[in-house]
Amino acid sequence: MNELISNILRGSVSSVMYVILLFTLTKSKFGRKSTIIVAASVFFINIVSTIWFYVYGDLTALSRFNVVLFIVVALALKILTRVNFMQWSFTFLTTINIAMMIIILSFHLGKLFPEPQYANTIIRLGLYIVVIFLFQRYLLPLYQSIVNNWPIFSALVVCIFLNLSYYFYATDDIQNTLTTFKWPLFLLVTLTLAAYGTIFYSLKRFAEMYALETENLKIQNETGLLHQAALELEKYANYDTLTGLPNRRFFFERLEKVLAESERNTSKFAILFIDLDGFKDINDTYGHEVGDGVLIAVGKRLLKCIRETDFAARLGGDEFAVIFHDIEDIISAENKGKSIHTMLQEIMYIDTIECNVNSSIGIAIYPDTGKDSDALLRNADLAMYAIKRNGKGGIGAAVPDTFSTNGHLARVHVKPNP
Repeated sequence: MNELISNILRGSVSSVMYVILLFTLTKSKFGRKSTIIVAASVFFINIVSTIWFYVYGDLTALSRFNVVLFIVVALALKILTRVNFMQWSFTFLTTINIAMMIIILSFHLGKLFPEPQYANTIIRLGLYIVVIFLFQRYLLPLYQSIVNNWPIFSALVVCIFLNLSYYFYATDDIQNTLTTFKWPLFLLVTLTLAAYGTIFYSLKRFAEMYALETENLKIQNETGLLHQAALELEKYANYDTLTGLPNRRFFFERLEKVLAESERNTSKFAILFIDLDGFKDINDTYGHEVGDGVLIAVGKRLLKCIRETDFAARLGGDEFAVIFHDIEDIISAENKGKSIHTMLQEIMYIDTIECNVNSSIGIAIYPDTGKDSDALLRNADLAMYAIKRNGKGGIGAAVPDTFSTNGHLARVHVKPNP
């Protein structure tokens, strides 16, 4: 009777803990409730089968029946999980391998105690609990990676299964087999643990390396984003958001650089101060959207009139400025101004609306009509307003008369161009 009770307990522990381990290694669709129901069903079947085989005295057939029961339960539990068939099969074989190793270890360790049949059951339960704890606490994320990459590890798992299961199936007396092949089985268990340990350790190292590489890529991406953000900020700080031309701030920075270069090289350059005539009427008649379209078109036309070494900017509103490098004299500057004036007079089509604008352009030459940025801009501005006072639409060049001691113009003559 005691032997019957010990067999029932041992078989029940194996079956129930096997189900719990199986669900530990997989993701259940229905949570703990389904696990409890299945475990209770397996427990009931195991008790009935243990009594049946004990009556006939065939413990080998009982061990084989338990393996078959494991397979049937595994197939039945597949529908309760979220993994595909191959991933489930991989997990099933892994669970079977663990179960067989636990049977081998608990069988031999139980013999070290006075009541080996009960010690076997207690040790088996303890080993299952330890394995489940280790997976839940430390190994489950790594095991999920193994399952997701099952083709890489499937051959190893199958070989382990075939080696372990051979001793359970190629025998008529499982207890005698476990006793006779004690050391080969211990060696096989050791190699199996070493194989699984190597897999988990390698994956952990790979995961750490991958996490480090991912972090490095993240840092690189963030650095790229910061660089891009810096470029965007620089663009917003230095460029007009409407026309895309350099803004007033950027224009003055470039002007100071051109002044310094021209002073070193003793070269001349010209500043053209451009104000649109009739732009207010377009805004009032057609609205600001059309007016914005005119400003964009003016910006594009200015870029067509200058060289790569020259510089065009929008100073604000309908005011623009151009810096022409390496100007020989006032005549060459006026010729460039005429080209801009002529192009700006061409009809602009903003959507379906025909727009006409004119321009008043004032010109100042370094160093003839100013030796610093303030003097150059003031004289170009005076020349532009002289054109407006004379009826708008034309080109005016500041002409020096008398210089003060600091190099600024004392007065300006304007030579208008019709």
